[in-house]
Amino acid sequence: MFSIVKLSSADLSQTQVRRKFVADPSVEGSRYVESYDRTTLWYDAFWRGGRVYLVCPKLLNLLPLIRNACIKLDGCVTPISAVRQYRRYDTIELHSARQPSEISVAGEGFAVTSSISHEQTHLFSGLNAHTTLSRNNDIRWIRDFGSYMVKAQGLEAMLLFDNGSTDYCLEEVGATLMKTGLKQVVIVSAPFKYGLRTHQNSSRAKFLQTAMLNVARLRFLATARAVINADLDELIWSCGGNVFDLTRSSFLGFSIFSGEWRFPDPQQTDSKRHSTHDHKLEETETCPCKYCIVPQGRLQHLSWDVHRLTGLPFKKILQSSNIGFYHCHNASTQWKGTPSRRGVPKGIQNWSDSELEFDSDTRANLDRGLPKSADSELLVGRETANLWLSAG
Repeated sequence: MFSIVKLSSADLSQTQVRRKFVADPSVEGSRYVESYDRTTLWYDAFWRGGRVYLVCPKLLNLLPLIRNACIKLDGCVTPISAVRQYRRYDTIELHSARQPSEISVAGEGFAVTSSISHEQTHLFSGLNAHTTLSRNNDIRWIRDFGSYMVKAQGLEAMLLFDNGSTDYCLEEVGATLMKTGLKQVVIVSAPFKYGLRTHQNSSRAKFLQTAMLNVARLRFLATARAVINADLDELIWSCGGNVFDLTRSSFLGFSIFSGEWRFPDPQQTDSKRHSTHDHKLEETETCPCKYCIVPQGRLQHLSWDVHRLTGLPFKKILQSSNIGFYHCHNASTQWKGTPSRRGVPKGIQNWSDSELEFDSDTRANLDRGLPKSADSELLVGRETANLWLSAG
């Protein structure tokens, strides 16, 4: 089954209060200013196990205002129990023996109210799960990623945070993913500002992705069997078992692994499909690590970040040699940078001008995981979504 979830967020747009910048906007320029989230106070408010959690963008100057504010759960004044601060997001916790329905915060110059959501860990309990953030990725990429991971790695459930896609409706994505053999699909609408790196190459202004990973950790995936964090253009391979089983059998309940760039076969006309990416460059750069974790394992209390767990040392020593991923160059909107430069060694202008080498191991893994089906399956998914919308 699939479901669509809306987060219980709070925004300061109707007030004069704003989050300060983490870098000088006069230096960073207009794109930095436009993409910076100054007004979201919290992305989500939910209750789980006797606590209300507020998962926030980095609070910065807003934290003292919240500490001095009057916070009410269903009209009852409630003190803050804990504030946990991380590099790109913060959480606020309040004790509540029962599930409240509403939270209000009134402080100097602002007042906000939002509903409080239920935790939904039961949807993923005991399942091999994957989570990622997506915006306007080709729906074929989403389908093919799901199909590959189901067949090649035993994936059972997906938690997809959608960052305001406009190319399709979320019902269409859910219906398409359910055609891949997944048991559970949850799509979370998260249309917040993403943020940009600074000129100093700092990612501190990119609050959203890390915060959503921890909404996933706390609200949805806490009882999953194991969870992969990987992008939709990153196809996992493994030796000696699937990535979930290997992670479950590890001492820490954690696997961290690097990736290699793969490029499409120059002879292929449809070069944007995962299935065509069976060529490599000998001198291409290694991709930053991704990981799989058992949420109830030894590292259950650590915060999830994009390429690591916050506070976990010796990342390179822990890196697995029997797990990795293929980073498919063309299966991406390539919004983060110049398409010709992704994964290309210095001195080469464009990947298509390089001497690409066919890789038989990659081809074998792609054949093992990706179906031979035509795009008719995608059309069926769209018809199902249309029927779902009509019925609603």
